[in-house]
Amino acid sequence: MVKRGTTEHRFADVWRSLLSNHRLRKSRVSGQTPLDARTEFENDYDRVVFSSSFRRLRNKAQVFSLEPHDFVRTRLTHSFEVSTIGRSLGEGAAKSVTEKCPQLKIEPRNVGTVVATACLLHDIGNPPFGHSGEKAMGGWFESNNDANKKLKLSDQQERADLAKFEGNAQALRIATRLQWSGQDFGMNLTVATLSALIKYPCSSTEVRDDGPKPMKKFGYFKADAGAFESIRSHTGLASHNRNPLTYLMEAADDIAYATGDIEDVLKKGFVDYQTIRDMLDSTTTQESKLCITSYLDTPYTTEFASLEPRERRQLAVQRFSQMAIRLMVKSAIAGFLDHYDEIMEGRFTGDLVGVMSMSDLCTALKRIMEVHIYSHLEIAHREQTARNVIAGLLEAIIDELQDRPDGPLARSAYRPAPSHKGEVNTTSDIYRIAQRAADYVAGMTDGHALAQYQRISGMRQSF
Repeated sequence: MVKRGTTEHRFADVWRSLLSNHRLRKSRVSGQTPLDARTEFENDYDRVVFSSSFRRLRNKAQVFSLEPHDFVRTRLTHSFEVSTIGRSLGEGAAKSVTEKCPQLKIEPRNVGTVVATACLLHDIGNPPFGHSGEKAMGGWFESNNDANKKLKLSDQQERADLAKFEGNAQALRIATRLQWSGQDFGMNLTVATLSALIKYPCSSTEVRDDGPKPMKKFGYFKADAGAFESIRSHTGLASHNRNPLTYLMEAADDIAYATGDIEDVLKKGFVDYQTIRDMLDSTTTQESKLCITSYLDTPYTTEFASLEPRERRQLAVQRFSQMAIRLMVKSAIAGFLDHYDEIMEGRFTGDLVGVMSMSDLCTALKRIMEVHIYSHLEIAHREQTARNVIAGLLEAIIDELQDRPDGPLARSAYRPAPSHKGEVNTTSDIYRIAQRAADYVAGMTDGHALAQYQRISGMRQSF
């Protein structure tokens, strides 16, 4: 029995709220039998996997857009990898917490599933061409606010929503509205899952570049404030406090990105093996150095020494990445436990990979990408493509919606987002037009966006 007034009891209440299986719309599913093995949270996971929004991630860029090489990761494969790591982090953290305080009665399976599902969703709102596309969308809206009478937005939040277009906010919008099934609230996921998804629990006008991590970006659009507030209320989160499980989702993303993308850039020849090895010498902890020598150097010089050089390098990096994931997962769980009280009380404002013992390894791997990949000429060309394609699409779609609001394209292709029952719309007409265009473009795959741009601009005909 947990005594009232103790830290354990306070956290028991927190966990109970965080793991609420409440849904924003009452589920149509009833009459569960012993043959229904799934928990409510596993049902969430399956809803995401079987959604069309998630399937489209297979043709959205992770690092390389319109990539012909099958080896290279897409947003879909990246999301599955992040989800796998997230499940391990969630179950491992929950198991460790319950071992220290059995009275909490946290089910590790549920925690792992909530984190895994949030991980599946974490990139679902990204537009085509990855973060280049995200920047291109925000840049176009920013330059067209009031320009040529195209977007006269007087409301500060409406302007900021568009000019700072944010894939994280779009992910929440997809999960709670755009993945339409003929019923309210999109996928109708539990508030536990939706809450864990929200990395930045603030609006676009509350973003602070010099503020704490949860306020560096924004997590919901003005049009979706009602869903955001309901999710926060049902999970007991106040102010700008993150859901504690969000830190595990973010750590899973960081670990997957740091390890997986190195394999891809080596395969494509963007960076050579020796450069990777040299840059890993920046690590300082014994734990990280041992990981490098045991799982990169040793396989390279012994087990794979007789192989063809290219295969030898690739296999050594793959072996290292696999073991680095395993060890960094343990390190991140330890970091969660070390900062457990701060995280549960909403006082922790950093990120788990920054406080884990192997943070230096994660930093070194990310540094390789920053130095040798994002400044590469091929990436610059792809970013240029993203800007041109997205600008052309937004321009054409908004012109169409303004000039022919009742035309066939407006009725069938650029339809407004579904409204929730009883919802009171407080946004301006022009904001709703802009968001219709943003929803349509953000939902496109890289290849479809390029094809549509070519068709609209007259480079390709389709009759």
